[in-house]
Amino acid sequence: MMSFLTRTRPADAKLHTNRAALTALAASLTLALGLAEPVFAADTPAPVWRTDATASVTESHDLIRLVPGGLATAVKLTGSMPIQYFDFGVRADEIVSKATLDLTFTPSPSLLAGTSQVNVYLNGELQGVTAITKEMLGKPTSLSVPLNAKSMKTRNQLSVEFVGHYRIVCENEGNSALWLDISPTSQLTLEKQNLRLTNDLAQLPLPFVDTSVEKATTLPVVFASAPSKDALRAAAIVTGRVAAASAWRGSDFPVYFSEVPAQGHFVVFATNENRPAFLSELPPFEGPELLMLDAPGGLYEKMLVVGGKTDADLVTAAQAFATPNRVLIGPRATIKDFKAADPLPAYVSPNWVNTDFAVPLSQLIQYPEQLTARGETLPPLHVAFRLAPDTYLTSASSATLSLLYRHTKPVSGQAAQLRTLVNGALADSQNLSDEESRGAAVVQLPVPEGPAVTAGAPHTGGLGFVNDLSFEAGYQQNANEGTPENCRAATLTSHQVQIDPSSMIEFSGMYHYAELPEIGLYTQGAFPFSIYADLSQTAAVVRKDARPIELQTMLNAVGRMAATTGVAPLHLTVANPEDSASLKNKDLLIVGPMPEGVMDISPESAAQLADGVSKWFAKPAANAEDPSEAQLLDTGFAAIVSVKSPVDDARTAVALFAEDGASGHILNKRLANPSDLALAKGGTVFVGEDELRGFEPASTYTVGDMPWFRRVWLSLADRPFVLVFCALLAAVVAGAGIFLFMRRWIRGRSQGAH
Repeated sequence: MMSFLTRTRPADAKLHTNRAALTALAASLTLALGLAEPVFAADTPAPVWRTDATASVTESHDLIRLVPGGLATAVKLTGSMPIQYFDFGVRADEIVSKATLDLTFTPSPSLLAGTSQVNVYLNGELQGVTAITKEMLGKPTSLSVPLNAKSMKTRNQLSVEFVGHYRIVCENEGNSALWLDISPTSQLTLEKQNLRLTNDLAQLPLPFVDTSVEKATTLPVVFASAPSKDALRAAAIVTGRVAAASAWRGSDFPVYFSEVPAQGHFVVFATNENRPAFLSELPPFEGPELLMLDAPGGLYEKMLVVGGKTDADLVTAAQAFATPNRVLIGPRATIKDFKAADPLPAYVSPNWVNTDFAVPLSQLIQYPEQLTARGETLPPLHVAFRLAPDTYLTSASSATLSLLYRHTKPVSGQAAQLRTLVNGALADSQNLSDEESRGAAVVQLPVPEGPAVTAGAPHTGGLGFVNDLSFEAGYQQNANEGTPENCRAATLTSHQVQIDPSSMIEFSGMYHYAELPEIGLYTQGAFPFSIYADLSQTAAVVRKDARPIELQTMLNAVGRMAATTGVAPLHLTVANPEDSASLKNKDLLIVGPMPEGVMDISPESAAQLADGVSKWFAKPAANAEDPSEAQLLDTGFAAIVSVKSPVDDARTAVALFAEDGASGHILNKRLANPSDLALAKGGTVFVGEDELRGFEPASTYTVGDMPWFRRVWLSLADRPFVLVFCALLAAVVAGAGIFLFMRRWIRGRSQGAH
């Protein structure tokens, strides 16, 4: 197993002479600050560059993974759908020197050899044409197409076009004989070289996170030693901003003490009194500062220095880095007259739909043409959106789509239809008029009853936490091919459908309500911490002198929350166990070693862990020594536990425990991937490398704003025998009341008669 410590620089790579290190650092500072070229004595050795830096790197991508959406399992081209697009990106600090498409495909055996062909395009530029020969028909065929590397951009689109013919004249483009299957083994190979970027803060958050590629972001974090609470808070704010930008791609933040990471860009936190040795020659900080410098001994890597006179200055510099739309220019910026934004109200997140207001689709799309489809066969249109993770849907809940759309008129006598679906469930369909090119409809989206987050299983059957609203348009196409002597073939007409971005979704009857503890709410929606997206009511609790692996877990956990909400944790509190008295009115994220005595995965161990969280502040775990390499190779287990906060019964605590470096690595690997841990369920979840094991909590409690009468109904809905008893009791009471009323009424009439 690849351990955390094996990722650091080998010991012999650090044994440069002090003079050589200072020389390299002085040169990088000179370039960064625009100073004159320094002059060294003739016997000064040349800078020692890192041995892991390479001139070029070959990178291969499975073509099937480059299909937009990333969920394709097969690619089949036909006469009516002859083109498939593949998207890929290139980092801003990389350049492609050579690119090759290794395409494997199987053409239909019914094709005409010599006239059928496969064309490859890169960003609309033709790269190669291959005629389909007789020997290729019906058999897997491989070909290698060189791509023009000079045409590469930050975002690129590769397309494969199938031009198929099965007869010379009178063809039907929709004939089932026209097909070409692209094998999942097809690959795109890129030979890349790293670029040395200028030291300019205006590029931020580049190059530390680059969203033009779909890879997870790995950003090492360096401290001089075990960080203070303010230094760790500053690190959480910076890495949270990076994680929010990386979003669904994932992010990982390994922690180092006074050591240059083995490879890649990194961020370092330093003050005048406490800085890593490789920054010893950096001029004193005048206040909160941000610097972008060349990494010591690196050919192209950069380091972001977050500095200040004091640890409090680090927080200010980190908040300035994480504040959107703040312009920083040059290699060095001193932060002056800065005031962090006020804490956000509850349930304000750019990644969630606010169900208190009608929402136009224009606020949910990511690019202008997202709601437009063109072609002979129209591809589905997709709009993604999320609800708050504690959203609860009842029988009174509704989601109404006021749909506006435009379309090309179908040919007279031929039908056309527009379907609306939510997470694959059909909501409604409209026939497209052949007289009008505009239409409108009111669509009631399917809303199943229950919590939006279905812990331990994907949500199905309609509206949920994560939603895909899709529109599918289809036109009837009649193209009878006839015979060469009596040809009745018709060219398939190209159509266009556009959903108006001003179409509105209006929500009603939805509540914020959840039963806790539930790990699934945390792993899928960062709940309850994400209620306040900037984590203004969250405290991360770690031990003093915590090991780097624990700090990495804390940063990855906070980064996962920021990726969920899309907001940097500007107002996060960082505390030690000794600060319990100040942690009321806070939800707690606790990170530490596995409590003693937990030896197996069982209900008893789960109960012991929950009890250990409650005792965390009374008796924090003792500082553990750094494990040896041999210990790191042993597979351990980690756990995620949720209970009521030990310091505030109205709040929740989530604890992340790992018994050694190996289990810490497993836990961090899972936390770094946003789609991982999605099946976690229960109050305690044991985390292994290949599986999750969850156990239900001993007791539960509820949070939210659901009215009391609905809470009563929900509590009875899962108890049918109680419902039957209550119905019988109500019938008896009602019957007794009617009996007594009738008896009194009859008695009154009889007395009146006398």
